Amino acid sequence: MTKKQKQASQPIDSGQDAAAIEDDRNLRVLHEAIVGAFGLPQGKLFVSIKGDPSLRETVALRPRQESRMDAEAGKVLETCEWLLRKTGCFSIYIGFNSSEVRTESVFNPFNYEIHDAIALIQPGYVARHFVRVPYQKKMKIISRVRDIVQTGPVREYLPPHWRELMDEQRENWKPMAKKDIKQVAQSLNRLRGIEGFYLRNAAISLSQGIVRASFNCDGTYIVAAEYFPQFVEENTP
Repeated sequence: MTKKQKQASQPIDSGQDAAAIEDDRNLRVLHEAIVGAFGLPQGKLFVSIKGDPSLRETVALRPRQESRMDAEAGKVLETCEWLLRKTGCFSIYIGFNSSEVRTESVFNPFNYEIHDAIALIQPGYVARHFVRVPYQKKMKIISRVRDIVQTGPVREYLPPHWRELMDEQRENWKPMAKKDIKQVAQSLNRLRGIEGFYLRNAAISLSQGIVRASFNCDGTYIVAAEYFPQFVEENTP
């Protein structure tokens, strides 16, 4: 009997093969997407995306123009920081060029709101449009809603490897620390002030613990929130 015939005659360990397939699926779900359902790929503090080459090549020909928000950026970012710390807002997008602030709230998690950045800092605006809630209570709401969805009736639609990964994520979930919000928000203004390659828009997600920063060269960085201040320090003059 030849070597190949001997190998063919040996029983296949289907259990081992199934386990290998399951491990491969898990790795792909965790690592294939830029930011997947389970956050940044494991072991990465940040990922970068290169945008349109034509925009990168013409950066020097497109000098920055002051937006409506730039003159009030400090106040706008202070307000955004306050919203993340003191209200139901758990995710915020800041468009420096468009003067747009987009928010998501635990009180209506399937919708987002869009606010004019200058209107946002006017007296009474925040009180009318946002509801105050303690930070830790907000984190518990996010955790509870996630638990209800992932363990409720829709769980039957999840493939086994997704159930396993989601259960593990809920058990080990660590949202963005309240103490980090101020430094992250203030770092955005520093990135906006870079000569040549400056911040165009940014987003902060408390539940995912990540910061997304997109620049005028059309490049984007997605950074773990706890690492973001160090990332800014290492990448600014």
